[in-house]
Amino acid sequence: MVRSIGVSNFLPEHLDRIIEETGIVPAVNQIESHPRFWQPGLEAYCRDRGIAIEAYSPLGHGKDIESEPVCAAAERLGVTPAQVVLRWHVQKGHVVLPKSTKPERMRQNMDIYGFELTDGEVAAIDGLHDPECAVSNDPRTFCAPQTLEDMLARGTVRLEP
Repeated sequence: MVRSIGVSNFLPEHLDRIIEETGIVPAVNQIESHPRFWQPGLEAYCRDRGIAIEAYSPLGHGKDIESEPVCAAAERLGVTPAQVVLRWHVQKGHVVLPKSTKPERMRQNMDIYGFELTDGEVAAIDGLHDPECAVSNDPRTFCAPQTLEDMLARGTVRLEP
């Protein structure tokens, strides 16, 4: 009766199992994805099987939107760093649903189709990936990858006053 399914935090071994046991390929896999942790291997796996990636935490934490390649692209294009990151997701084919309670940010988040990042800018942002910059639990172990103190010290996450 179900026409399509979506999953969250499924790694290749999880996806292989669901496909093998049910014959159904999920339509979407919601995973942590932002410039400092976009999981290129999992992205390629999903792309090869026609599974869309929905990014949660699409703007990253702290240093993602403050990084040099993001800020340089924002300056060149006359847009905000957050718009650059959202556009990066769109150009990678990700489904992206940023959250904000501020109307101006909501407008900015929707205004990402009037510009395009160059291949070099996308590659530079891709280059920020660091397997140690995950902030959510590991889907294999359900353990947090680092303590809050570690994330604050590395700039992976920041607390707003």
